[in-house]
Amino acid sequence: EGNVEDCAGDCGGSAVEDECGVCDGDGIADGACDCDGNVEDCAGECGGDAVVDGCDVCGGDNSSCDVPADFVYEQSTDQAYYYFVSATINGVALASEDWVGAFNGDVCVGSRNWNTAYCGGGVCDVPVMGDDGYEWTAGYMLPGEIPSFKIFDASENTYYDAVASETIPWESTQLFIINNLDVGTDCAGVLGGDAEIDDCGDCSSPADYNSSQDDCGVC
Repeated sequence: EGNVEDCAGDCGGSAVEDECGVCDGDGIADGACDCDGNVEDCAGECGGDAVVDGCDVCGGDNSSCDVPADFVYEQSTDQAYYYFVSATINGVALASEDWVGAFNGDVCVGSRNWNTAYCGGGVCDVPVMGDDGYEWTAGYMLPGEIPSFKIFDASENTYYDAVASETIPWESTQLFIINNLDVGTDCAGVLGGDAEIDDCGDCSSPADYNSSQDDCGVC
């Protein structure tokens, strides 16, 4: 009757090869872009590895953000400037895409992109805002308070607590020069961690500090 074998060798059968060359197969799976099960990345490339960065840019390196989300602050009429001769992560100088932010507790009171090409003499400053009485500066610095600092590592899209080589209380209209701001490792080897050696010689987090002591304070 003129029948022919299908791809499975069945005379008169209806099995055909799918787009992946599989006899009677289902073809490319739903959501995939090829026969290997790959999917398109954010750039539309099948099997590509481009992802959306923290600035919502496909394939970006976090350098296009105006300001990292945690480093947004409001201007104040009361300001001081903290200059850092160097800013480092574990001793390595910051990249031009990185940022430094100043905080009063959990409140961001200033920040600066650490592109030293745009800083005078390669030394960048961090503007640190004070509470000038307006509602949008509530919780900002008051005279004598000491700001803390964080570093945003754009390549890792990560914020780290940083330690200044000097502790200088805030005063409005003042310029302070500090040798270094660094993100180091704690006693547990965690970058930017807060564990430290307690009175018992244990490497402890703040919550577990001196937890080895008994009720008499003996380790």
